[in-house]
Amino acid sequence: MEQTFENILTSLLEAYENNPAQDIDTLIEEKCKEWGVAEEQIHLLKETNGLIDSFNEHANSLEKAKADGWSRKRWMLDEMDRITDGRSEEEKAQIASAISDTNEKVIEETTAKE
Repeated sequence: MEQTFENILTSLLEAYENNPAQDIDTLIEEKCKEWGVAEEQIHLLKETNGLIDSFNEHANSLEKAKADGWSRKRWMLDEMDRITDGRSEEEKAQIASAISDTNEKVIEETTAKE
């Protein structure tokens, strides 16, 4: 197997699908040592797994909110409240600004491609 990130990630996902009860971090460690993967790459795989889990959690949360009659906007505002809870007004403004900037970039890129 060619040792590309995509091939390694695909192999890990297949191994996990074959036995979903196993601990994913242990699987990553064992398989990566077996394949001679560098520590930096192991860290990247674990980080990717965490992002995939986070995406799935948020997607499930949004679907549940929609089933409960919430709009996407209401769900997003609720998430913003959760994220900014206990933060100073300055931190809240920085978070809102960063999200706004990211949304603008996504819209610009999307319209540029179209």
